[in-house]
Amino acid sequence: MKLQKPELIISLKNELLKLDNLCTLFDSGNEDVVIDIAKTINHIFQNTETSKSLVSQLKLTHLPVYCSAEFYNPKSLVNYLGLLKLERNASLGWNYYPKLNREELKSVSQENWWQNKKVIVDSLENSYTRAKIIKSVANDDRELDKMDTSGWKINGKPQIKINPITNTVRQIAFELIESFRNIDLNKESKLYYKM
Repeated sequence: MKLQKPELIISLKNELLKLDNLCTLFDSGNEDVVIDIAKTINHIFQNTETSKSLVSQLKLTHLPVYCSAEFYNPKSLVNYLGLLKLERNASLGWNYYPKLNREELKSVSQENWWQNKKVIVDSLENSYTRAKIIKSVANDDRELDKMDTSGWKINGKPQIKINPITNTVRQIAFELIESFRNIDLNKESKLYYKM
C-alpha cells in the first residue's frame, strides 16, 4: 500500500524518535541495540531494488546532512576511523568512542554522506562508507568481521585489535538525528500531495 505524504512524514518522525530512544539505550551501556539503530537508519536512507527509503519517498534527498568525519590522509601510518575519537578511560584504557559533538558538524550532500565518503579505512586499506557499514550491521552479516582495525603493526604483527563498528554506527545516528532536528518535513518535502 502506497502511503500519502502525511503518513510518510509521521513515519519518518517516528523513525527519528525511535532512533533517538535507541541511542539513549546505547549510551546507557546497552550496545545490543546497535542492530536496531542500523535497521532504523537503513529504513530512513537505504534504497533497494524493491523499496525506497523514507527520504526518497518524501523527496527529501535535496537536503544536506551533517558530517563529522575527519579528513582522510592516505599516507597515515594508522588506520582511519573518521567518525571516532581516541580517549583514555580509567578502567578500560585507550579506546575509540563516538564524538557526539555538534560543533564538529559540517553540511554535505546526502549522496556524499551516505555512499561516497569513506568513514573507515582499515589496516589492509579496505574502505567503508556509511551505507556499507549500516547495511552490513542491519542485515547482521559477517562481512565487517574481516575488517582489520589493528592500527599500528610491529614486525608485521597487529598491536591493538579494536572493533569500531558499534561506536561508528552510534556516531552515524548522531549525525542523522542532528541533521533532521530542526527541519520542517512538510515544507521541505518535494512530494506532491493534493488534499
